[in-house]
Amino acid sequence: MDQSYYRSIQEKLENNLDFSNKNNDVKNLLLECNKIQNNVLGYKIMSQIFQAIQKSGQRVLLLDQDQVQIIKSCKSLATLGFLYNQEQIRIQQKEKEFRENIRNQIDDLQKQGLLEKAFLFDEAMKCKTKEEYIEISTTIKIILNVLIEFGSDSYHFTQIFDVILNALLLTGNNTTIGRDHQLLSILDKFHKLLANSTSPYIWTIVFESILNASTYMEKPTDFVQPNLIARIILYHIPFMEALFNYFGKYFGRLYNFECKMFQSMLNFGVTQQSLDLILKFSNLFVKEYQVDILRDIRKDLIPNLFKYMKTVNTFDQLQNLFNFFLISSCQQLVDKELDNQHFSDIIFNFDMNFEIYSDSQLKRIANFLALLPKQFNKKELQSYKSLEDKLKKKVIYIPQSISQNLLMNEQIQIWFQEENQQIQSKSKTQKLVGLKNLLNTCYLNSFIQALFWTKDFKNLIINEFKRETVEFLKPFSLKTNFLKCFLFLDSMTDDIDYTPLLLKRSLREPYKTDVRQQDAAEFGVHLFEDMENNFDPEEYKQIKEIFYGMSKSTFICKNCEKQTKGPDEEFMYITLNFEDNRQAKMKDEIEKMIERHQMKEQITFNCEQCQKTTQSTRTLQFSKLPKNIIMQINRFEFQQGVRSKINDQINLKAIIKIQEEDKDLNYELYAVLIHFGEIPDAGHYTIYCKVDKNWYRFDDNQVNKIDGDFDIIQRNFKKEETPYLLFFRRKNN
Repeated sequence: MDQSYYRSIQEKLENNLDFSNKNNDVKNLLLECNKIQNNVLGYKIMSQIFQAIQKSGQRVLLLDQDQVQIIKSCKSLATLGFLYNQEQIRIQQKEKEFRENIRNQIDDLQKQGLLEKAFLFDEAMKCKTKEEYIEISTTIKIILNVLIEFGSDSYHFTQIFDVILNALLLTGNNTTIGRDHQLLSILDKFHKLLANSTSPYIWTIVFESILNASTYMEKPTDFVQPNLIARIILYHIPFMEALFNYFGKYFGRLYNFECKMFQSMLNFGVTQQSLDLILKFSNLFVKEYQVDILRDIRKDLIPNLFKYMKTVNTFDQLQNLFNFFLISSCQQLVDKELDNQHFSDIIFNFDMNFEIYSDSQLKRIANFLALLPKQFNKKELQSYKSLEDKLKKKVIYIPQSISQNLLMNEQIQIWFQEENQQIQSKSKTQKLVGLKNLLNTCYLNSFIQALFWTKDFKNLIINEFKRETVEFLKPFSLKTNFLKCFLFLDSMTDDIDYTPLLLKRSLREPYKTDVRQQDAAEFGVHLFEDMENNFDPEEYKQIKEIFYGMSKSTFICKNCEKQTKGPDEEFMYITLNFEDNRQAKMKDEIEKMIERHQMKEQITFNCEQCQKTTQSTRTLQFSKLPKNIIMQINRFEFQQGVRSKINDQINLKAIIKIQEEDKDLNYELYAVLIHFGEIPDAGHYTIYCKVDKNWYRFDDNQVNKIDGDFDIIQRNFKKEETPYLLFFRRKNN
């Protein structure tokens, strides 16, 4: 059927169509294209239509409703590429609505997991001839330009960046970049799109996408495209070290990515920037004592650098790398055979290229010779004596390895020694990072901060749960995005706020897309429900052990006084109510509110012994308390059909006792989620969290340390600051 549709459309194209669309010719043609299910044929015919319209020179006119209908029904982004290229549409229709329609189409494809199909990965890989590949590649580049146009805001950037990167991989592998002006134009747009951004959120997406792309690559040369992008963007990042710290959590697992990046840089051409980048990554491996990684990198890297020793403008970077691997070899690699081979080759090349080096560069070479390990017989190294004699003729002598002059000249040595003296080194202090508000997401930000500062939960997410590479790179997995968010909060060493967009987009509706405020307590319930569907059963079981407890009710019949125990009931929140006659009190006591939750209560009960339905007394006992307890203060009530808020303050305590069956357990308050406003799904949320021994106030991206203990915080609560959710952790009893 696809072939017949294809031929039918081709025949119509050969007729005298009115490409201005006054007679709906183009509209009907585009709608007919949607009948073609085969992606390859669909892209071919769309390309032919586009070329025919361009050749005609006519301006296409599509009414707004026609445009929307076509966009909703089109089966491929090629249609969007065609529509976007029609200047008349952009002029005559409301561009904002048009942009939103395209975004919605991208959203739909993303939800269906069809982005790779939309970019013809399967079909392109099946191409048997160069002509077929070039045809699809050209169309992909057209669409790629469309996506870059719609990637200027961070909200949609995450949805399209992986596509941009993978499309560059697909379209660039079989082309010579210098001659591919279209690809260079795309890279230039991409560069400008990123250059103005200082959002750590966007840069983490960039890095993760490069990691993701590397999983498709088998040969170093296949990695040229993401390497190009990396070289374009890396030096625009104002907080590179912090991001390296963040991704350092994965380097032990994903070092193949770094090796591929290094190799592709060497295949494509070494620059001062790429050598600096190699040194930065190598620094991380040394600090993490990744010996196997260093050995693999060195085996591939050092021999490939020899050919660049004639390039004078990269001399300093090369020398830093040689010194770095020389020193790390002595202290970590301990591979005498490899050392001997590399040292001999380096010295031989210095000797061969001696005449091109300046005096300052020759002094660095002399320093390099001084750094050679003492266990090596220098006279056995190839060309050592020749190089030494040439230096003497220049009145440049090899210094003592312990001389102050050597240390001052070789900063790389000082740096390495400082980084590896773990007892004396002072690591950067972790900064407390805020969460950016994505328009009324303070309820999410506050609850996530509480979970992050829940030590047991944080340890599960970051250290305990399985983190397969593929799973980490799934863009819409709740587990994945919990990990990304927590790693960022845990790793940052600068005052940078994080944008939890990916985490938000991993949630159910209305949290996923709704921009209205939500009830933080209700959000917490739904979040834990979603965890059950996104984590492994054993992992979710561990989460429940942290936050879920069990209670049991006892009923006493008033008629026969028989006691009946109910079944164990699971709870996530302990709900605390105010006294009915609260006007008579200044403040309610937290422990009395907990007792009230358990106290005797009159209910209607069907007694099995006396076979009567009577008023009975019910008491509640905690049969199993979790490691961490979340308490919800019931501040909202209905009076005469109107929902109102109880703004009364509570006398909270830093340490409380709660009875589990017949024993008392001590719990410590570590987070207080605050609500401002009159209804839970409006107003504003903030949270106070205890970090080590100090308290901090997190108000979205604003983080402020509070001087004093919790009693001081409580005394300084403003009237509108009402505690809503309380987080307690069990103390060692």
